[in-house]
This record gives sequence, C-alpha cells and structure tokens, in this order.
Amino acid sequence: MQNSDDAKSSCVQIVFETANNKVTRILFKNNGFAFRLEDWNRLKTIAEGNPDEQKIGAFGVGFYSLFSFCENPFVSSGGQGMAFYWRENQLFTKQGPIEDKDKGWTTFLMDTRVPIELPDVEEFARFLANSLVFTVNLQDISVYFNDAMPIQLSKKMQEPKFMNITSEYDVFSPQKLFHLTSVDVRDVQLDAKYQSEKSSIFFRIASGNLDVKVSDAFSAEMERIVKKKPPNKTIIQMIFTGFDEHNSSSKSVSPVFKDLFRYPNQGRLYIGFSTQQTTGCCSHLAARVIPTMERESIDLANKTLAEYNGEMLCLAGKLCRILYEDEMDQMKRIYNEIISVTKEEDIKSIRELLEKRAAHALAHFTFNPSTPNEQVGKIKELQFFNCLKEKLSILSTNGVLPISDVRIPNSEMVGFIKIIPLVPEIILEQCDSFFKKAKNTMKLIIELTPQDVLYELKNRTLSEDEMVKLLKWWISYKTKENNRTEDKKVTKSKKPMYAITVDPTVEFMRLARIGNRPLNTFRYFLNPGIIPPNVDVPDEVFPFTISKNLEIQDLKKWLGWSELALVDWAKFIVNKPNLESDPTFAKKVHQILTKNLNNTSKENKEIIRQLFVQKKCIPTSLGMKFPNEAYFENVNLFPSLPTIDFEKPLSVKNLMELFGVRKVVELGLIFNHLNGQGDFDHMQLLKYLASIQNDLEEEEIKILKNRPIWPKEDLTESKPNGSSNSNSNGCEEMKPKQRFIARDLYIPKPLYRKFGLPVISLKGRWSHNTQEGKFLILLGLQEYPKLGKILELAAPSTDSKIRSEALKYFIDNFGDKYFKDYDPAKVGVAFLPCSDPEIYAKPSECFINPECKIMEFRVIRQDLRFQVGKLGVSQNPNREKLLNRLTQDPPQDEYNAKKIFEYLASQQTHFTDSDLKMLSNFKFIPIKNETQPLASPCSCYLTTQDEILKDFFLYVNFGDIANRFLLSCGVKKEPTLIDYAELLVKSSHKLWNSIGNNVDSYLSILRKIAIDFKHIGTIARKPNLVAAMKEASILVAIKKECHSTSGDNKEFNRSQLASAKDIFINDNIIYQQIFNPLTAPEENDLEFLYKMLGCKSLKKSVKETSTPKGTIRETERSQYFKELIAERSSLFYHNYSKPEIERDEEWLKNIKVREIDYVETSYTLENIDHIKKNNTSILQDEKNLWTLYITTSSNILSISQHLVKYIYKFYNWKDIAYLNMLLITPLSNLKEMGYPVDRILKQSNLQYIVDQMVANEDSQYSEANNMPYSSTSYSASFYPGIYSEIITLTNQKTVITFETTQLLRNSLQNAINDCYSNSKDIVISQSNFTNKQTDIDNKQMDIDNEQMDTDNNLVDDDANKNEAFTYYPVNVKIINGNQIDYCEIIPDHLLYNVGKLQEIELYLPSGLDQSEISQALTASLNRFVTMLRDLAEVFKLSPENIHIFYDNNSNTIAFNRDRILFFNLRFYLGLHDEECKTKPTTNAMTYWYMMFCHELSHNFVKNHNSQHEYYFLVLAEIYMLSLLEIVKRREIFW
Repeated sequence: MQNSDDAKSSCVQIVFETANNKVTRILFKNNGFAFRLEDWNRLKTIAEGNPDEQKIGAFGVGFYSLFSFCENPFVSSGGQGMAFYWRENQLFTKQGPIEDKDKGWTTFLMDTRVPIELPDVEEFARFLANSLVFTVNLQDISVYFNDAMPIQLSKKMQEPKFMNITSEYDVFSPQKLFHLTSVDVRDVQLDAKYQSEKSSIFFRIASGNLDVKVSDAFSAEMERIVKKKPPNKTIIQMIFTGFDEHNSSSKSVSPVFKDLFRYPNQGRLYIGFSTQQTTGCCSHLAARVIPTMERESIDLANKTLAEYNGEMLCLAGKLCRILYEDEMDQMKRIYNEIISVTKEEDIKSIRELLEKRAAHALAHFTFNPSTPNEQVGKIKELQFFNCLKEKLSILSTNGVLPISDVRIPNSEMVGFIKIIPLVPEIILEQCDSFFKKAKNTMKLIIELTPQDVLYELKNRTLSEDEMVKLLKWWISYKTKENNRTEDKKVTKSKKPMYAITVDPTVEFMRLARIGNRPLNTFRYFLNPGIIPPNVDVPDEVFPFTISKNLEIQDLKKWLGWSELALVDWAKFIVNKPNLESDPTFAKKVHQILTKNLNNTSKENKEIIRQLFVQKKCIPTSLGMKFPNEAYFENVNLFPSLPTIDFEKPLSVKNLMELFGVRKVVELGLIFNHLNGQGDFDHMQLLKYLASIQNDLEEEEIKILKNRPIWPKEDLTESKPNGSSNSNSNGCEEMKPKQRFIARDLYIPKPLYRKFGLPVISLKGRWSHNTQEGKFLILLGLQEYPKLGKILELAAPSTDSKIRSEALKYFIDNFGDKYFKDYDPAKVGVAFLPCSDPEIYAKPSECFINPECKIMEFRVIRQDLRFQVGKLGVSQNPNREKLLNRLTQDPPQDEYNAKKIFEYLASQQTHFTDSDLKMLSNFKFIPIKNETQPLASPCSCYLTTQDEILKDFFLYVNFGDIANRFLLSCGVKKEPTLIDYAELLVKSSHKLWNSIGNNVDSYLSILRKIAIDFKHIGTIARKPNLVAAMKEASILVAIKKECHSTSGDNKEFNRSQLASAKDIFINDNIIYQQIFNPLTAPEENDLEFLYKMLGCKSLKKSVKETSTPKGTIRETERSQYFKELIAERSSLFYHNYSKPEIERDEEWLKNIKVREIDYVETSYTLENIDHIKKNNTSILQDEKNLWTLYITTSSNILSISQHLVKYIYKFYNWKDIAYLNMLLITPLSNLKEMGYPVDRILKQSNLQYIVDQMVANEDSQYSEANNMPYSSTSYSASFYPGIYSEIITLTNQKTVITFETTQLLRNSLQNAINDCYSNSKDIVISQSNFTNKQTDIDNKQMDIDNEQMDTDNNLVDDDANKNEAFTYYPVNVKIINGNQIDYCEIIPDHLLYNVGKLQEIELYLPSGLDQSEISQALTASLNRFVTMLRDLAEVFKLSPENIHIFYDNNSNTIAFNRDRILFFNLRFYLGLHDEECKTKPTTNAMTYWYMMFCHELSHNFVKNHNSQHEYYFLVLAEIYMLSLLEIVKRREIFW
C-alpha cells in the first residue's frame, strides 16, 4: 500500500483465493503508474528501497516481507512480468513481456508456501482503515475473498485551508534541522462498508510542511545508516478530532474505525501504517521518521537517527500547540461575539457548550506518558509549551485567557468569587490530570488565593448570603494555615492580581463590608441564648442574621470579636428612658437579666446591681420604686408595704435579691413589737421566723441563736394518771415562764425526759421535718445527747436503769451519731461493764477474748462481746501489753505456763522478730530447779534422739500448741550441730566418761559435725568455735594394739580422746604399720573433719629414703616388666584428667626397669626413725632418669603400688588395685569386659607415628635408625588392627621406620595425584611401590569392624553389608537414617551448577531456588570454602576437584563422584559454623579432614569394607603432618 500511494494509485484491490477455506493465493493490485526500468532493477535488489526521499518507502526494508509466506512471488506491470525463484540457497529472478489482461493495474501475485487461514475481517479492515488515513493519493480499497467483497473503504477530503502562524511562534526545531513553513488543515470523511454495514467518521488532518536543512556530514552519516539521504522537504500530519467531529462520529462508530477514533485515549505514530508507539496525546501523528528494524516504534537509540527523529518530534509538538491555540482563538471570538449580545437566560446553555468544547480541546492535547518509548511524548510536550512565549490559553469563567491569569476554583470560595476568572467546573472535571500537572509540576496555574479574595472584596460589596460564605471560607483558611506563612508561599509561587503589602487579616477586615460598614467596625456578636435578637443592642454588635450561621468559637478566634456580655448589654440598656417609666419595658429587661444571672460572675453581678439600684426600675403595687424601697410579695406583716409586681415573682427572685428588694421586716421592730405585748406567744413567733428563715441575714440568725426565747417543759408536772406529758405543756402557764437559749434544750422526746434532760416546751407533736422544727435545729436545739453527755449517763455514777438505757442508746446510735467524734484512746470515762461484776473499764482497758483472762487482763461482759468491737475494744491485748505482762509476771508453775503459752501461741503472729529475740534470752519458762526455777528459751530443747545427752541439755515439753510458741521464741527442737560442737569443747571428757565403752555413740556426734563441715558449713562460719575445737581433745583417736589369745596374736583398735595436732590421717598403711601412731577413724567424712581441724597426712609426714642394694642388672624379668608397662601404659591414663596426673605417659614409657638384691628404705616420722628392707622401689638418678627397681620377690601388686604413687597426684587402694588388674589381665579379657583397648592403643600409636615422622624429617632422615624407639623390638600384639597390617608389610618388623613410612606415603600420594591427573585410571609406580603391594591387594584384609568411637557415635557394621563408615563430632545429633545415606552419591541430573566461589563450584538440587541460600548464607559459605581449600592443600588437591552442594532433604554429608569430592554445606552449618565464625576450630578441621580421608579412600575401594577402612586410616596417618602444618599456619591451637 505504501508503494501504491507512491505510484499515485487512487484505488487498491486485495484478493484472497482459497481452497478448503484456506488461503492459497493472494493478489495485490493498484492502478498507479506502471513500473519503470529503474523500478524493475530496484525490485531485484530487494533491500535498497525507493531512493525518492519524498516517498513513504524512503527508508523501507524493501521486498523482504513477501518471502515470509511466499516462495516464488510474481510481479506484473505495464505488460512486463518478473518471477522470483530459488536454486538451492540462492534467489534468482526472470523478467520478460507477458500478456497483460489487467491493463492499467500493477499486480503482485503470491502463492502461499502452505495454505494459511483467512485474515480476521474486522481486524484486517481496521488495519486498512488505519493505513488509508495518511495516504496522499490512495482513496479506495476493496478486499475480496474469492468473488465476495466483505470490505470496502473510501476517503473524501476537502481542499486544504492554510492556518495563520503568528510571528510569536518558534517555527524551528532546536537544532534548526527542520523549519515549519506552513500549516494547512483539511476536513476528512472516511467511509466503510463492512459486512453489509456502512459507517462514517469525520476528522481533520493538519499537515505541517517542513523544510529540511542538514549538514553534509550529517547527510552522509544518514546515508550510511539508512542507505538514503535525508529529504529537502517533508510533511508531518496529525489527526485532530474536533468537538463537532467527535460528536458527529461518536454516535455509531464502526469497529473498523476503533483505532482511528482514539479520544480520550492516546493516538499512535504512523510510519506509512500504524505502529505500537503512542504519541502522548489524543492525536495520531504521521511523519517520515526513521523506524526501528521491526517498524513498531521510532528509532531514538542511534545518535544520528535520534537527533533526526527528535527534531521532527519537536515540530510535531509545535504543530499540536498551533492547532490548540487556533481552537482557543475560535472560541474566544465566539465568546466575545455571542456573550455580549445574548440574553441572560440563554447565556448559561451557550457557556456550557463552549466549556465542553474547550474541555475537549484541552483533553485532546493533554500529554501522558507515551509507550513503549516515553521520550516521544516528553519531546512533544516540551515543545508544545515552549514554542510560544505567551502562556497557554484556556477558557475561564471570564472568557479565554492565559492560564496564568486563571485560578483553579476552591469549593469554599465559589460562593462569593465573581470577578476573578476561574476554571469552569466542566473543564476542571474532564481535564483533571492536566490541571494536576499544570499546578503541581509545571507551576502554570494556582488555586484561588487569599489575595484573590482581597481583590474581589476591594472591587465589590457582597450580599448577606455571600458574606456568610466569605466568613466560612476565612475561618476555614485561618484554621488550616498561618496567614503569614500562606502569604509567603503564595507570593513566591505566583504574582497575585492585587498585591498586598500589609497584614492580610487587617486588610480582610477593612475590605469586607456589610453595606458601607467594614468588618473592623464591629466588636461583638450576639448570643441569642443571652440577649434575644428582638431587643435593642449596641451598634458594635455584628448582625445576628449573619453570625447565626457561624460557630461562636470561630467568631472569637478568627474575627477577633467577643460575645456581647450581659453586663455590657446592661450598661447599654440601663440608659434607656423607658426603664423607669414603662413597667412593661422594665419587666422585659428584668426577665433577660434574671435568665442569665446564674451564669454571670460575681464581679459583673455587682456592676449590674450598681447600675440598677440607682434607678426606679422595680414595678410594685404602688408604682415604680427604687429596689431598696420594694418588698417581696410574701412580706405581709404590714398591710401597706410596696410589694413587687410580676406575673411570676419567683422567676425574678434572684435578681430582686441582688438589687436589694427587702425580704423581711427588721428584727428590731419585731422585738420591740413583741416586748410591748409582755409574755408573748413564742409559737406565733416561731412560725413567722421559720417562714422567713431563708431571708434572714447571718447576723440576724446569730442574734436568734443567742436570745433566750424558748421555754422548757416542767418535768415535775404530770397528768392525772401520773405519767409524763409526752407531747406538750397542754395549756399556757398564767405565770411568766423562764426562757432559754435553743442550744441548751433538747427536742421533746420521751427517752430524753427519762434521761432527765431539759426539753423544749412546744404545742402539738414534734417533728424535725416541719419548717418550725428545722428552724429550731438551725438555732441549736439539740436532737440527741452529745458524746460526753451520753458517756456520763452510762457511767457507774448514774442510776443503774438510766446507765443501762444510756449504754444501749449509745451502742444503738453509735454509727449515726457518735462515730465521727468518738476516739476510744481519748475516752476518759470507764463506762463498759466487765465480766467481773461492779468493774467498769475504758475501751482501752478491756478485751473481748475471754482467754486473755489467764494473764489477768479485763474481759468485757459476755452479752456485749459482739457489740463493743465498734467502740474500739480489742479482741486481745496488743503485743506490748502481752510482752509486759509476760515479763513482769511470768508463770510460776507448769500448769499456768501451759495455758499462758497456748494463749500466746494464738497471738504469736503479732510479735515482731525483735520481740521474739528479746524473749529468747528472757527467763520465763518454769523448770524443776530450785536454784533457777525459770529458764530462757535459747537454753531449752524439746526432744533428743540420744538418751545419753539428756544430762547435758535442758528439755521442756508443754504440749504441741504451747511448744509452737516456745519454738518461735528460740526453743530448739533438738540440739544443733553448733550445740554439739560447743558441748564437745566444754564437756568432751565428761561425755566420753558417761558413754562408757560405746565409742560409736561418740563417733555419731562427730559424724554429724563432719557432715556439717563438708556440706553445710554452719560451724565453719564460727571461727572462734573452730579454733577451740582444734585445741581441745574432742576427737577419737585409734591406736593399733595386739594381744595374745590362745597363742594367736590378734590386732584390735584402742580408742581415746585426743586433739587434732596429735592425730594423723591414715593414708599409708605401710607407714601406719611401721610407726603405729594415733590415727583418725578410716571414714571419708571423719577424715575430712580431722583434716579441717588440723590432722596431718601420715603419708606426707613420713620422710622415706631408699637405696638399692646388690648388683643392678637387666634381666628377662625386668625386660618383661618393662614391655608389660610400656604395652599397658596408655590404659593407665585412660579417663584421667590432666589435673589428676602427676607424670605423663611419656615419663612412664621412658622409665627403666632393673633387678637388684633388695632395697633398703629409711622411714622418719617426726623424731622416730625406722629402717626396712623392701622388694620394689622407683628412684631418680643424678641424670634425672627414673628406674623401677625390682627383686626376685617383687610382684605386680607391689609394682602397681609404686607406679600409682608416681603417676597420680592423689590415689588410694582402689587405684592400686585398678592398675594391678590392668597389668595382670590379658588384653583380650579386658576387651571382653568392655574396655576400649583398640581405640586407646591406636590413639597412642597414631601419636607415636606422627612424632616419629616429625623426628625423622627434622633430622632429614639421617638418623632414622638411631631414634629412641628404633632399637627396641615390639610384639606385634602391641599394634591391633591396621597397625598389624603395616607391620606385616615390613617383613613382620615391629618398628615403623622412615623407609616404610615414606614408601607407603609416597605410594598413596602418587596414587592420589594420579587420580586427579588427566588419566582416568590409577597408575601406581613400581619404583615407589614394591612387589609386596601385590600381596596387599590380594591379601584378605582381616580388620576388626568393631565400634571405632563410642563417644562420637561412630557406627561400622559388618563389611559385607557395605554400610558407610561415618565420623561425627562429639555432642552432634545426626538425623536418623541408614548410615549408607551419609556417603550416598547424588546423580548428576539431580544437581545443577549455580556458580563458583574461590575456584570451587557450587551446586543446588533441582527445584531449589538459589535465592533461598544466597543472601543469608554468604558469610557461612565463604568460611566453609576457605576451610575446604586449606584441606585440599593438605592432600595437594586442586580446588577444581572440590565441589560444594546444599541439600536440605538429603542425609548425605559428602560423596566421591568420578574422583570429584562433594561436600554438603548443610552439615557444616549445623555442626561447625557457629564455632568457626572467628576462625576454624580444631574440631571442625579434624572432622572435615576425616571426611577427605574417607572420600579419597573411595578412589581405591568403592564399597565400605575392611579394605576401605585400611586406606582411610592410613591416609589419616600419612597426611597428619601436613594437617598440623596448616593448623599451625592458621594459628589454630589444639
């Protein structure tokens, strides 16, 4: 289609021929000019494209696309034809004349390589419509499926109209490559007939005509890249769907035009046809830009092409602005023409239509991120805004204006803004994204500002409704933001229309007006709850019709006004003349004042009072009066008083009281009147005073309280029946009555008459709820007897009946009447009856619990026990009283003591520790002793288990309850260990004599003391006592004695008491037999006690000197013992720690054994000497060499005794017997008993081999035969297991010499090297491996497969089961599973390589994500890699032969696959990573060293059997020295 348009075709036909509903042939026909010679020639070269720069195919990729589905295309044009065909891999053409049936048509015939599907009709029609839009000549497209025509497209265009480009536009691209010379616009109609349906769309195409001016260098570079020079002229075209076209087309748009009708979505870039690149705005763009090879986007990657394409995009942005501003100019003309002449009622609909059109235009050219290349949209947008110095035009509420002069509306301001141009609501809603960017990013427009408001206020006066909205906005604005900060922000962001240099708040209050009054002339606002809106108010009060719409707190805070206070209104209203002349007006004022009086401060009330007391403002029954001339309506003592005249007098009562309206008649007048009547009726007076009591002044009340007005009843008078008058006097007395002050009388109550109290004389029944009763009580009439009076009545001095009634009254009314004033500690009246008749006590002197009577305390009478608690009577005496009574009057006999102690046991929780401590040393316990009848608790005990001690300790027993109290006071249940120790120090001989021959009883006491010394330390914390024990003769000493019985000498122990310094610890039987000193009993605990008290060790106290006698000789016997000791030496040290060892195994192996006649030994104990002949001794000569001397009589037991003496720091007979057993028991028997004989001896021999190798290398092998061990012959039985095999290899010699070690070492090293050389087979050099190697390979390896290391959980079953040898560190729990799993080879396909670290490859199992271990385990992995590299160096292996894998689901620790060693990171993490964070540990190094040995052994033996174990152990021995060197170099200490 591009070529057709270039060939000036007006019509194109596309025919799909099918067979079986599959396309087999495609024909493409156009009616443009026929191919010229140069066209045929160019068609052959395919990729050169059309050299005409003005054609769409100027930078095309030629004829390639045909071959994507057609092998042999055929082209016919103008009676000529050209066929394309292939020979092998080369394309050939053949051209010549043909019979031309379709004259005037150029046809491309393409037989498909294979039948293909028919294109989707809708999709294909849409593609063709897109392609037809920007064609210059092509106007009709017809598509046929065989003979049917499902698609027909046609295009109609009007003549172009040139647009005027003003001089303000910058019409050049930034680098001046392009110059926009003119712009024309034409209206286009596109029609489609699609599946029998017809549809049309309308739009405009704007064409920008560009002159192209590039340098020669730039042109040459372009030609080099795209095979063409840039054109001299070119065109950019843009589809712009105007508001009218959009409305016309959007009613029934065919899906064929879906891609063309883009609004409101982004348009696309057309390079002949539509690409995937969007333009950033709603317009399609067609331009001769240079596309990418895929022709799906614009090329902005190549520097030259990016400059060319970018410059053209700049002009596209300028074209967008020209189109937009042209649209705005049209609307500006319409607005100015129509709005000025249109009626007011029609303006709204016209304005709405214009706003929709403006919104459509602005949305059309609103730029959004373009895709896939964002730069396309950014370049166009930048030029859209920068190509014109004037700001972007937009339609506002006041017409089309630069965007900088328009404001974004604020919903709070729209109600009162009329002059400031705003963005219409329709435009703001439809172009929301544009205005957000214009405001926040591009800073082109701002919202309405306070300065805009001030400008509005300056230029017009607001209506009342607008003023409400204005004040609401102002309050909101001031609430949100500080005015000064906001002012600075707005000033910086945009220059306001109306510059304000003063405080905006001051200016706002000045400019905002109600009528002609600015807001700053108002001071108050009205609160209708205080001042009704319908009364007169001062001029400074803001109109209530406006203020009622606002919150009170806002009016105060943001407008600076205050509420019109009642006092301020009073100051205003009091000056009104009507107040003194018009009762109705005065009543209304009083009603307003009284309504809010309670909420008025005291000071303001006083101001109001002063204002009104000077005015005749009180309406009365006698006219308007001053307040102090008027009386309340209930003052009716005199008939012609001016009482207040209000409909509801009670409602103004408080106000009238404030103004001073009189409530009562003065008391002076009343008293004068009464005195004139002589003996007046006090009841009439009582009623009047009670009715006005609330109106009486304090001073008047005080006068009444102290005035003797009230008579009392005469209790001597009685009724005829003799009973007292319980109600009143009955009749008035004719004679004058004595009168009393009210507080000296009581209310008329029968009980008070019974008590003999003076009661008031009243008529009628008494009630304290009546007005009269309340008034009398106010004056002081007593309702009940006070505390002092009632206690006086209850005391013994009164009559017994009154006393009983008074006590009952006091108890019954205690809570209501007396509790607050009652303090039991301050009561000085003994009014409480006790259990003893005629005895009364104060509350603090008696108690409720009758048991305290045993200690002579007063107890309350039984019937009152449950009532007197509230009176402060305690259940029991307090601790001080109990202690005082016990210490001042202790019990004198056991009976009373038992009762007292039992009572005190119930009270002992109240005693403090200091109380009990004091009692501990106080003598209050009665005992049967005439000289000292009382004893202190600290010297008494309750029980004893030793009957013999009864004479030495004081025992008491008063029963379980009483004993509990005595225990708390310090009585001990039984003697303590300290008591025993003190007893021995004071009376050891007395006690020794009292027990007679029962030495064990005395020893039982010492044993208890010994246990305390050893485990508790109670006695040890008393240094003075311990010192006394060391000096005193308190210890049992044993002396061995013999006596004859029937001719037999029998030895027996004689016991006696002695001090510690005279007794020895019997830790050497021989010395004891020689000297027979006083010794301690042979019990561990007792020996510990004796040592702590200073007894010396017999072994350390005896000085022994031995001298060998006779010829010193080396015999078979001595040689036998030498070999026996050397063989078993390792066993002697097994399970002994270093602190327990005096001399190590090396010392024992170097000891010589010689035979002599006898040994003479001299023994010295203090001053006693003794000489004895012995058979065995170990001595050191002048050269510091040690020798074991034996005689023909020496036996293994005596040898064991001397060896133990020098091997261990501490020993006893068990150690001697143990060593003796190890020497006399065959190794096989020891092994059957469970001794790890093999392992112990192997450890020793391994160390021996390493030591020998080090020694050999240090001497450079020159003195190998002179080593200390080389001259000695060893039995093969000394080397179990693998070592016996090594000896076999060396002709049954028992020494491992340098030659044999080196031979085996070299052979294995060479074999390992061979394993990792290019050869896949093991090659063993004959020069390094003797013919005996054949014997090794053929010989059956009879190696014990017993447990290798029980401590480390090593398991090795029968070799025939092929189960793996596994080496684990101590304290590591291994996952359950077959041992074979730990060495099982993981197949290659189950692991995949994820990288390499320090030349070691890393693997993960299939399905495990690398991210699961890569981050968290990086540090751990590095440590593991470093350790494995060190170990590889030990075995001279390359890191490439070492791999690491991480498998969390496998029990495999390591495996050998094709001589590549794999190690599982998971086991390193679980076993060693935590301990290796600083540096590798010996534990970790040896573990993985053994893993290396194990896996390297699989290079020689595949299965796990005795032969594999042989290589494993030998490798471990051979390379041990290299391991030690690495460990030393890494500073890893053993």
